[in-house]
Parts: sequence; C-alpha cells; structure tokens
Amino acid sequence: MLSSMAFSTSELVSKRWTHQSTLLSMSATSTEAIDESEIRCLSRRSLLFKGIAATASISAALITSTTTHITPAQAASADSLDLDSYLYKIVRVREATQQERRLIQTGKFKDIQRANVKLAVKFMVQNYRLADCVVGASAYLKGGNTAQMKAIDVGQTAVQNLQTILEYFDTSDVENIKVSSSGLGGKEELVLKGLEAAQLKLDEFLGFFDDSTVAKIKAKVQEENELNVKEFDRSLGDIINLPPPS
Repeated sequence: MLSSMAFSTSELVSKRWTHQSTLLSMSATSTEAIDESEIRCLSRRSLLFKGIAATASISAALITSTTTHITPAQAASADSLDLDSYLYKIVRVREATQQERRLIQTGKFKDIQRANVKLAVKFMVQNYRLADCVVGASAYLKGGNTAQMKAIDVGQTAVQNLQTILEYFDTSDVENIKVSSSGLGGKEELVLKGLEAAQLKLDEFLGFFDDSTVAKIKAKVQEENELNVKEFDRSLGDIINLPPPS
C-alpha cells in the first residue's frame, strides 16, 4: 500500500549520486506527498552516477586546521573525478542545506526516519564526500598553491559547519534531533544557523570558479530537477518542498 511505502533516504543517496538531503513527507491519505528530492533518484540521468561509490570516510585533516598543510599534489590525487563532477556534488549539497532548512521550518516530513536531521546532515558530509570534493575541485584552480589553499580553507569551513551539527549531538541519542510536533527541543536555531553558514561558505567556494562553469553545473541540476518532476509517477502522490530557483 502506498501509505506504507518506505523510500529510504540512505538507500537513495548511497545508490545514486543525486541529491537526497531533504527528508520527505507522505501522508497516510490518498493525497500522499513526496518530496522532490526523493524522486530525483528515479531520474534516468541519475543512473549516470550509479557507479560512483556511495560511502567513504572523511579525513580529519581536511576538516581541521591542518587543512592548510595540504599540497596541490595531495589535492590532485584526492580523487579521480573531473571538475564538473566535483562541483556537481558541491552544488547538490548546497541545495540540500536549503531543503533541510525548509523542512525544519515547515515541519513537513513523511515519517520519523526522514525527520532525522542528524542523519540528513551526515548524508551531506559523507555520502557526497564533501571534504574530498572541496580538495579535488580546488586542485583545478589557477593561481598556484595560494589560490588553491584559500579555496580549500573556505570549503572546509563549510564542511566544519556541518560537522559541528553532528558533533554537537554526538553525546545525544539520534532520537533527540528529529523534527517533530514539538520541534527539535530548542536546538532548531543551532541547526538552522549551521545549515545556513554551510550554504554561505559553499557559495563563497563556488565563487572561486569561472562563472560560466558554475552556471553550467547549476543549469544541469535544474534540468535534472525539472525532468524528475515530469517523469515522476503521480500515482505515488504529490511533490512538495520543491527547490527554489537558484
């Protein structure tokens, strides 16, 4: 039955490198609602990213002050993706921070699992390998080591903003940071500020790259979102929490 269908956030993100940071909401009535980010995995275009590994550990050196000791050679060998692939993931994480903020502010979610804010942030950091993407993309910058290290510092600040949300709740049960009718137990402000700070730093990081390149990536993301909406099976419900125009 549709009302009991489970669209696992972890499965959607780990199987395909399309954006799934937004936690989704579906009512138990005939007007079930499905978040736009959930159906992104159904896109034909998402299959292009199916072969990319979905899990990877994040080096502590990339999210601490030791970041300044990373050399361009280390950055270049951090991964084997091209610049567009790195920037694509970064833009998707940026979009994820916006969607998660809207989710928290509106309280729209499908079930308790998808209301888990800590899990959503963990996906942003780990499943998109955000720290690795920042280092890898920075290796493509012109201007030598100085320009690359400046970009890495900015990008890793975004990673640290998200990590701070996770670390803040490390001593708490995951259940304590779920969106619910009673909110996040007074933690909303910290989470929202962390998500906003991460988005702003990602915007600043993208500013290091050629405008036309970034515009191309954002256009690709927008095109995929529109295709997903068109291809989505409306019998499954309605789409909510659509991303705003970038």
